Parts: sequence; structure tokens; C-alpha cells
Amino acid sequence: MGPILLNACPSVLLDLEDPGDDVIARFRYQFSHVAIQALKMVVDPQWAKAIICENFEDFIVERHTGTFSAIQVKSRERHLSPFKLNELAVEKAIVRFVRLDLRFPGIFDEFVFVTNHEMWIEKENESNLVWLLDEIERQPTIKRLRATNPKKIAIDRLCKASGADADSVIATLSRTRCNPQKQDIKTIDRAVEHAIVECEQCSDLQHRTVLRLVDDLVAAAFHASSKGRNTFVPSLYAADVDYASVFQKAALQGKMLGREMVQAIIADRLKPVDEPLAITDLLEHSDLPVGLSRMVQKMAAGGVQLARINHVQDLVRSFEALKVRWATRYGGDKAKEMVNDLLARTLTECVEAHVEAEAAASGMSYGSSQFSLMKAKLEARYTREQATLYGCKPDHLIGAAGLLTEYCKVWWSSPFELLAEA
Repeated sequence: MGPILLNACPSVLLDLEDPGDDVIARFRYQFSHVAIQALKMVVDPQWAKAIICENFEDFIVERHTGTFSAIQVKSRERHLSPFKLNELAVEKAIVRFVRLDLRFPGIFDEFVFVTNHEMWIEKENESNLVWLLDEIERQPTIKRLRATNPKKIAIDRLCKASGADADSVIATLSRTRCNPQKQDIKTIDRAVEHAIVECEQCSDLQHRTVLRLVDDLVAAAFHASSKGRNTFVPSLYAADVDYASVFQKAALQGKMLGREMVQAIIADRLKPVDEPLAITDLLEHSDLPVGLSRMVQKMAAGGVQLARINHVQDLVRSFEALKVRWATRYGGDKAKEMVNDLLARTLTECVEAHVEAEAAASGMSYGSSQFSLMKAKLEARYTREQATLYGCKPDHLIGAAGLLTEYCKVWWSSPFELLAEA
């Protein structure tokens, strides 16, 4: 028990003796490795079929070929000694690999010992797992070795601990490798970030969005590694089913991360929000984006009503604000791509509205009817394509039409020489 603190309380004093946060950090390190492996399925769909968490091993990678890789994750504070083969944590890990290999013969093509720390490699003896694996690759037998040979000592000890014969232990070790990361466990988030931006759809995300995705994917790995199910399973409560078999199927499904699930997590962060409109009072000329007075000239020359012109001014302002929000949220390149896509789709409807209105005008002003046609066409496009309009509303598209008018892509009458801007 620590000293009695009369002038302090837990809200202002940090407890340096409770290891609880370190334990959580070690678990997060494991879940982060799961997230990294899961992201590989997005980058390369053929790399794996699923990641299975906390089922026989810390996690298992299921290949499309029907084979598996078993991974154990061991973490340790960096100031402590490197992992040795003859210490309990490492020996138990190898024993689990051996027993798993015997239980599912011919299924596992790889066993991986992952650690944030290092492997002890100071001497070539029975404490050096890296050396032992190299020795087995060079000569996969211990026959005719003396009892004092470090290779034989290590294999004999693993045989005793696992209850397996030497050939079985060697067969497992021949497919075992070490993956020492040599990093503090709390820096693993950076590796997850790098894995995220390797995905094509995430390559130009803002850093804050990447950080949110890190938490989302690590949380998914946590849930898959915990006992429970990720969805409600109605059949578990049916009276006419075999509860045990349904429960096992549901539990296993909850332990798996597949490519579609990872893509859905990413897509949820990439999904545009429902964009608000910035409706303001009627704007002064000085408040408008540069050059917007040309839009006013062109619409007025076509006979578009003043109320409509004023409203489009507001909507252009709203569209400009939207461009800024997108640049902040998705990055400049992605925002430019989205804006250009909207402008292109809007321009199609504006051109068609202009052609139809001009043809029906018989030499009269047609800006007002063109506006009505354009508005109807943009609303129809919104109805058809709402899911791909990045959260925009029809009024955003009208704002885009106003911007296109300023760019001289859209006219509301026959072209004429515009007055110079003040």
C-alpha cells in the first residue's frame, strides 16, 4: 500500500503502480496486428479468405487454398531482456504450434511468433530460437547428435513439454518463423495507419480520418477476439433447431474478419455526410466569389427573375463552402475530383435545358423557362443518382450551375460581350 495522501485525489494524481493500462496496451498490440493482416485482404483479395481471432491461436489466417497460418503475438517492455526459447512464454507458444499441427495434420503451412521485442541471439545454444530454426532448415533431424548438443537439448525439451515425438516437433519448427518488430507496443498504431493508406480508396485520406479508421479496425479485431457475436442470430432462439450447432456456427462467424467486413468499415468512414446548405441573406457584390457578377449579367440578360438570381447567388456561396469542407475532410485531390464530377453532371443538364428552352422560345427571352427546365432536370438526376452525389442536395447542383455560368460554360441567352468587372 502506498503512502496516505491527504492533499490529493485520483483526478489529479497519476498512479504509476497499476499495470492495468500496460495490459490493455498489449492487447491492443495484438488487435492491431489482426487489423494489419485484415487490411491485406483489401489490398490483395487473393491473399487470404478470412482472419480468425482467438480460435486455437491468437489469430489464424485462412487462405483460399484451404491452408492456414497460425500467429501468436507476444509483447514485452523494451527495457526487458529479449525472448529466449527456454523461457516459459516462448516454450508454451512453440508447444501450442506443435499440438495444433498434430491436431490438424497437413492444414497449417506456417506458424509465426510475433513480438514487439527481439529474439535472444547472443549464442548458438538451446536458448536461441532463431538459431534453432536455421539449424532445422539446414538439417531437419537430431539423429546421431550427442545428448549435450544444444539442438538436441532444445528438441528433447519441446518433445517432453508437448508430448510429441522429435519428428513431429521438427516438422512444425520447419514451418515456424520469428517476426521480431523491435518497437514499443504503443507505436503499433503507425503500422496500422500505413496499412490503411496502402488501400487504394484510402491513399489520399486526411490524417484524422485515417486515425478514426485505425480505431474502427482495432475495435473490430477486439470484438472478433472476444467471446460473443457481432450480430443478433434469431435461430439461436428457435425451438426446433440444434442449439449447439447453431451456437457454434454463430460464434465462429463472430470470430472472423473477412474482406467484405473490412471494406464496409472503410466505406463507412468514406461515406459522405448529408451536406447542409448555407442559406444566407441576400449577398452584397463584395461578398460574392470573384467573378460572380458575370453570372448575374448572363442570367439577367436571359430574363431570369431577380428572386431566382439572388437565390442562385446564395447557392453558389453554399457550393463554394462545400468545396472547402471537402478539401478539409478528404484532401485536395479527392475534393477536386468530387467537385469536377458534380460540375460535369450538372453541365449535362444545363446544356440540355438551354437547347430545349432556346428551341421553344421563338426569338423571345428564354432564361426563365431554361431555369425551370434545368431545375427539373437536376431534381430528376438527384432522384436517380442520389447515392453517388456525395451527400449533395438538388440545391447544391443549382449552385454548381451558377458556378458554371460564371465559368462561361452555361449561357441563359445568346452569347454577348460581358461588362468588365468593377
